[in-house]
Amino acid sequence: MKLRKVDFYLDWPGSKKIINLRRFIIGNLMKKGEVIRWSIVDIKDSVESSNIKKIRIKAVVANPVNS
Repeated sequence: MKLRKVDFYLDWPGSKKIINLRRFIIGNLMKKGEVIRWSIVDIKDSVESSNIKKIRIKAVVANPVNS
């Protein structure tokens, strides 16, 4: 089993409710591999749009895609 650290920003559209945020994040992380652990490190307002927030995610995935 290969493990890989990922650290990236994810756009959080205003249309996604806070109650669905966990599902939204995990859905995006599963595209990178099997999710072992993850955390939200930072949340910022987007420069491009006032309706989008930038969420910084740090995670560890197993069997990474495109390794």
